[in-house]
Amino acid sequence: MRQACTHPVSKYLGTIDYRYNSLFQDAAWRDLFHKPEAPVVAQENPDVVSRVTQYMMGANGAHQLPIAEAMLTYKQKSPDEDSCQKFIPFIGMVKVGIVEQTSATSGDSDDAAPLGSSLLSSTPPQISPALKEASPTPPSSPSVTTSFCAYSSVGQTELMGLQVDYWVAPTERKKDMEKRDSSSKNTLKCNFRSLQVSRLPLGGAEPSPQPTMSMTVVTKEKNKKVMFLPKKSKDKEVESKSQVIESISRLICTAKQQQTMLRVLIDGVEWNDVKFFQLAAQWSSHVKHFPIGIFGHTKGPY
Repeated sequence: MRQACTHPVSKYLGTIDYRYNSLFQDAAWRDLFHKPEAPVVAQENPDVVSRVTQYMMGANGAHQLPIAEAMLTYKQKSPDEDSCQKFIPFIGMVKVGIVEQTSATSGDSDDAAPLGSSLLSSTPPQISPALKEASPTPPSSPSVTTSFCAYSSVGQTELMGLQVDYWVAPTERKKDMEKRDSSSKNTLKCNFRSLQVSRLPLGGAEPSPQPTMSMTVVTKEKNKKVMFLPKKSKDKEVESKSQVIESISRLICTAKQQQTMLRVLIDGVEWNDVKFFQLAAQWSSHVKHFPIGIFGHTKGPY
């Protein structure tokens, strides 16, 4: 409940359902759950119960959220075991961080733990053998299309050396050309301040007829030398470049250094010791959508 107004799915529902937005996206709700000085006793805030009750009783409609797929390749704890893969469905966002290279913080990708703050936890959760069961067969070709944000385990400003390969879905005009060269891809290989790929439509836009995602990245710009004669050259302050890439159909993310392990956060669940991951905009099983209750598709004056 504490993340109801900040979760990407909740924000998206607020853009398509005015009544949902008025209940769970207003300033009073945000202040209640996200200000340090906010009261925590339920009796002091009977409006919370009222709002939740209104939603439970009145949200009789269903909005179909498309289910995307993440494939994680991670190392086992035992050095004798090979890498393992896990296929995970998701509907919201995926975030990635770098695991600190210390024995005290190394965990397995099998260890899934809910995230309680904006930064990834440095304490690995316990291994759950049940999570090692196989999931439905993924697409034959590598594909990555979900939303993820890159965070370091020590802070958001930490730079991460990543390589991101992605494929953009062809438009009607470009389909014939894409058929001739379906192997073409785009690559970003640099230091990232943050990286986020979202499966949800941007700004409440209508869903695309074909499954796609959008990626928002903030990268470090190269230092530029500025000459101040007769003084020595000086480095300008490091600048950041932000860009949004839409209509992504597939994506693969790896660390530039092979020994670097990643933490991947998928819809609020953390996976450790990930070597690399792939995302696909469409879950490979027969279930393609996840229904969620709404009051109706009504947009308000905002």
